[in-house]
Amino acid sequence: MGDLLIGLALIILCLLIYSSSRDFPQFNEVTLNPGSFPQLIALLLGLLSLILVISKVRDLISQRAELKKLKVREYVKEVFIEYKLVFITLLNFFLYIFLMQYIGFIITTIIFIIVTAIIIGPKKKKDLLVATIVSVVITVSTYIFFQNVLYVRFPSGLFF
Repeated sequence: MGDLLIGLALIILCLLIYSSSRDFPQFNEVTLNPGSFPQLIALLLGLLSLILVISKVRDLISQRAELKKLKVREYVKEVFIEYKLVFITLLNFFLYIFLMQYIGFIITTIIFIIVTAIIIGPKKKKDLLVATIVSVVITVSTYIFFQNVLYVRFPSGLFF
């Protein structure tokens, strides 16, 4: 069911990307304009998403009789047990987005990477140390590159 929803969301996203890339400025000298590449990617992603949706609909139709036997409560419980890590990681991601505006990019990103590594990865002290070092190096290098080379500003929050 999740693949079906993702496929439909990607089709909608592709339609939005394709339609918004038509508004890019046109150049008279070339046949390809700035919107050509996003349109091509949107078409390819839309086609693959359509294939995903069709295959999942076919699977759901074949499993229809089996799903009728399950009660809704049992089905939801089964889905939650199967995708527990996905739900927890998604909650962690939304918390990261919410807290970034208050705490700032650097600290929030470091905490997000460490917590995600703890949720998904092994839980040894050595792995926690590696996750901490990796999160600090990646976050600080990304911040320095975007801030000083590309002049992109990140949310500063309370601390930075």
